[in-house]
Amino acid sequence: MLSLLGEIESLLRSLETVVDEAREKVVYYTSQEPDRFALRGLGSLLHDFYTIVEDIFELISRDIDGTRETEDPGWHKRLLFRMSIAIPEVRPAVISEELKRTLEVYLRFRHVFRNVYGYLLEWERMRPLLEDLEGTYRAFREEIGNFGEFLRELAQRLEEA
Repeated sequence: MLSLLGEIESLLRSLETVVDEAREKVVYYTSQEPDRFALRGLGSLLHDFYTIVEDIFELISRDIDGTRETEDPGWHKRLLFRMSIAIPEVRPAVISEELKRTLEVYLRFRHVFRNVYGYLLEWERMRPLLEDLEGTYRAFREEIGNFGEFLRELAQRLEEA
């Protein structure tokens, strides 16, 4: 459990770096619209954000749930859904239903980013995601922190057993 917590903390530091970079760019682009090249870079930040979140979910799925995702269509969405539900006698929900709905938007964007040509990215669609990124990050950080408390308690119980 403690090694899982360490891996999660490492990924959270990476996530914070991405959010810091995005914060700077959101401020920069409040007074001007990004060009196509900048849109690709901003899209990469949004892509990285959700990818790191999903990496954390995959660790939990593997180490706690005992499941490994495959490349079957829809596995990304199923993983996100599973993180929002409690698994009886295994773990509580990792994230709230509300945060799941928010993260679904970032998952959809990541899918678009991976599957369209960069020149098709639209600032009007990306801007709200970038503007909401910090709040989404704070909510994720809080909820994953609560789950971390569950992991610490579980590690302590296992050590006492």
